[in-house]
Amino acid sequence: MIAYDTSGKSYSLTETNLGGGEGKLYAVDNNPELYAKIFKSEKRTKGREAKILEWEKMLTENDLNQNFCRQIVVPQKCLYAQTTSQNTQTFVGYLMEKQTSFRTLKNTYLAKDFDYMQKVWTARNLCILTNRVHSLEREIIIGDYNADNIAIFPSTSTAKFIDVDSFQLVINRNGRRILCPCTVGVPEFMAPEISRRLKKEKSDLEHVDQGPDDPIFNKYTDLYSMAYHVFALLMNGSSPFASMPNMEELSQHPSRNVSSIDIDQFHAAEKGEFVFARHYIFKKAPNYAPKYGILSRKLQKLFERAFIDGAKDSTARPDSLEFYDALTEYLDSLEDRKCGHYMPSNYTGACEWCRINNLKY
Repeated sequence: MIAYDTSGKSYSLTETNLGGGEGKLYAVDNNPELYAKIFKSEKRTKGREAKILEWEKMLTENDLNQNFCRQIVVPQKCLYAQTTSQNTQTFVGYLMEKQTSFRTLKNTYLAKDFDYMQKVWTARNLCILTNRVHSLEREIIIGDYNADNIAIFPSTSTAKFIDVDSFQLVINRNGRRILCPCTVGVPEFMAPEISRRLKKEKSDLEHVDQGPDDPIFNKYTDLYSMAYHVFALLMNGSSPFASMPNMEELSQHPSRNVSSIDIDQFHAAEKGEFVFARHYIFKKAPNYAPKYGILSRKLQKLFERAFIDGAKDSTARPDSLEFYDALTEYLDSLEDRKCGHYMPSNYTGACEWCRINNLKY
């Protein structure tokens, strides 16, 4: 297909087998460093177009610093297709920098070729990435902080946001602030106050009533998602709210049925039931996660603020710099044991990774 940018420059595009729920990626002929993301027809909304044009404007006016652009794959040019009348153009997508040789964050959680030290390093880089977004002098929120939207480059363990068109922006038009919302999200990674609000308003992310002063996503919902991903990286892919029935306790209460134990992660997240830090009757942390005690006390306190205190008060959640500092100290504490696994030097128990590797499912 042929697409045009706002200046009228044409691009010849060739469809690839890459893409997702919103559209497909196209190769850009004669420019191997670029991809074009072409949205499905129902996704080519005025709101999405306004958001892409705002990204293009920020790039053109140098509102985005080099560090930001190194870690966020910013939409570069808004793309249009010529209509049959030849006099009007229809918004279809945008140009973006092509990324290669990466794995998604989701595939990094349990990657066997990534040792524990690399995963801690990756978690630290995730904090840097989050801070890049929040420290910019623009109202930019990640929103859909999805583990599939984050590229991890194995050679350096660095992180990049690759699907930025979903970010939430606030733009100024003639002195008026206008919200360009994030309308997608994965429930597993979203802060519990989001699901509570959607239930209360009997709505969804596409249709919830929101504005620039009352958006569904904000800095604190981003910090929840960041903490979730950091936890998953450090705890063998476990959700902070994963749990399993505690058979030892259940055996002492024969009237209880295993199937009646509520281990729903979404309910637990809304109630702040963080089983790794507090005891909940008939429930315990999953066996595939390492013991919570392998984490430094500083990290434990941060996770408890993120998942227990933060369930009631979102502002209690630690920011990216607090996590970065705690992860840096934790990284320095890791030592290579004789078994070949990294564990904190002050942890006196047996190697948790050997225990997990010997689990029989």
